[in-house]
Amino acid sequence: MASVAQAVDIERIGEDEFRGPVVSSRITRTFGGQTMAQALRAAQLTVDEKLAHSMHCYFVGPGDSSAPTTIQVERIRDGRSFAHRHVRVFQNDRLIFMLSAGFHATGDIGPEHQAAMPQVPPPESIKDSPYYTRIILKEWEDWDVRLIPDAERDAVAAETTGAGFRNIWFRNTGDLLGATSDQSLHQAALLYMSDMTLIRTALLPHQGERIQLASLDHSLWFLRPVRVDEWMLYSQSSPSAQTGTGLAQGKIFNQRGELLAVAMQEGLTRTLYPESEGSSANGNWQNV
Repeated sequence: MASVAQAVDIERIGEDEFRGPVVSSRITRTFGGQTMAQALRAAQLTVDEKLAHSMHCYFVGPGDSSAPTTIQVERIRDGRSFAHRHVRVFQNDRLIFMLSAGFHATGDIGPEHQAAMPQVPPPESIKDSPYYTRIILKEWEDWDVRLIPDAERDAVAAETTGAGFRNIWFRNTGDLLGATSDQSLHQAALLYMSDMTLIRTALLPHQGERIQLASLDHSLWFLRPVRVDEWMLYSQSSPSAQTGTGLAQGKIFNQRGELLAVAMQEGLTRTLYPESEGSSANGNWQNV
């Protein structure tokens, strides 16, 4: 599997058109976080002196991980404080993804407050826990992802409360991102990671059920500067699942307790019946 830095190393083939590289993968369908990060990176390369503050994404078709993508950026607005871009991603002339992104100039001042960071064990202490895991190790080897032990108890509590929640420490261990202070690259990498575990939070109260799972849409708000090579806490919850879809929310904090970003994702969480066994429980879009 290529690193996230390699995944967002897109090629400019026109003023506002880019080509996304083929990234070595064990997954047949393109990882959604990769598509989101490449689309954001394309938008970033058309904006001067502003950083992304929000983005709203729709997955409109399956991506093939063995084929490159064509990324087209539309310049919606360029203002003094804000800029907006609309991005469409194609594979073989077929639209698979859309992103709308807003960019904000730095330096504005206003009221400040934030949600409190959950009280959890530090990431260094989790390695000695029986619940320590580097989630999906082989596919994302340049990420260190540690499920906090209390998540095991949270899963039990979720069955009582009706909502799923868990906390995960993560950081990027790749050399390239650790060596750069380019905030736009760190933002693209965080968007990539934000898709990796989030929607499965909606399944915590439903352990053992056979579910067809696929990302439908994803939104993320950047609130403060990001360094993905530093430990971050991904505090995830699922307020609702209904009518074959589930909603998940994630708050991302650094170790200083600063709230860096907030993500929301809706996914397909359709119950699989025997007659639908041809559909995958892991994001196959065949019958979506």
